[in-house]
Amino acid sequence: MGNSALFILLVLISLLVLAFILKAFRRSQKEDLTVSDQARHQHFKRSIEEVQRQQREEQAAVILSEESSIGGVIYTKRGFGKKVKIGVDEAVEQVRRAFKVEGFQILSDADIMTILHKKEMLKYHMLIAYHEELGGRAIDMEPSIGLLTCNAVIRQDLSDVVHVEFSDPFLQMGATNDPELQGVASNLKRKLLRVLQAF
Repeated sequence: MGNSALFILLVLISLLVLAFILKAFRRSQKEDLTVSDQARHQHFKRSIEEVQRQQREEQAAVILSEESSIGGVIYTKRGFGKKVKIGVDEAVEQVRRAFKVEGFQILSDADIMTILHKKEMLKYHMLIAYHEELGGRAIDMEPSIGLLTCNAVIRQDLSDVVHVEFSDPFLQMGATNDPELQGVASNLKRKLLRVLQAF
């Protein structure tokens, strides 16, 4: 009787040990799976970041090639432009025509000298344009982005040199990592560069 009780006790202990080993094995498999899922997620995230980086580099390369084909592009704190060899009024007309060719609608067209009633002020003209397709896409993606307008300033400096300048769409976008929004900004900037190419 004593031997059979001891035998049953040993069997029960063996079963408990086996159950504990199985549970530990399942837990380690689950942890391996979780680690594997995390690794897969990290790999996928790195892949997306790599594609986005590549897209940004390609967009920058296209913009750089368009800039170099124009020549004389000058960057400011808020945008880019160039000095032109025509008068302010003629430059305003050329920007209006080029905006129309590139699919922009002019929302506002203002002679700042007249608005401010400053006769002694150097000529300063401002156009605010909107590209319906690209601006609409940006709003669909991020409603708080506003109209994503493209501002043009045509001004005369103290040396009577005329400047045609545009706001940079990338600055309006702010720091976004959204590749679609970056694509919209790239397309807008390329269109603005083509407007600048009219000079």
